[in-house]
Amino acid sequence: MLSARQLDVMRGSRTIVAGVDFCVDGGAALLIHGANGSGKSSLIAALAGLLPPAAGSVSWRGENVRDDPVRFRRELAWLGHADGFNGELTVAENLRFAASLGAGGTHVDERDVLDRAGVLPLMHARLNRLSQGQRRRVALARLVLAGKPLWLLDEPTEAIDDAGALWFAACIDDHLRAGGTLVATTHRPLSVDAKRTRHLHLERSAA
Repeated sequence: MLSARQLDVMRGSRTIVAGVDFCVDGGAALLIHGANGSGKSSLIAALAGLLPPAAGSVSWRGENVRDDPVRFRRELAWLGHADGFNGELTVAENLRFAASLGAGGTHVDERDVLDRAGVLPLMHARLNRLSQGQRRRVALARLVLAGKPLWLLDEPTEAIDDAGALWFAACIDDHLRAGGTLVATTHRPLSVDAKRTRHLHLERSAA
């Protein structure tokens, strides 16, 4: 369970997100919507512990994430706008490196995940030779392979085509059915079971 209580997030000297409250249980999703500049990316970065909140708190499994950040990070899979790859390494090398950091090696079938993601034929290609959409598919495959219970995602289907979006929608469904939790920002609609999904709409703050 991930929750936020009266969470404020600042950018510079300006509060861009104020008084956010929510609770998302295992097996459920929260989708964050809002116009450009409404603070969606800043909010999800604060939830992931990448940006300190100006006020309020974030809790995971009933404990403030700042009390045990190492444990929180062990159970967190984060994906921002940047894919976090070394462009000089191949897809396989990047995935092996992620696994060595504890972001892989779970019960899921790696070959099956990569095949369904459409990146299995690219395993020996360097990341800097791939298109933006291919890189994003690899990043999403890495996320699935990590097997973490909490997914915090900033525009996860950005740059991928409709086929890729459908594949990842199935991954989300599997994640939620297994009891995982998802919080994501999105301009592009995500195909998530409506019964499992809540929505948070952010308004752009005054300058």
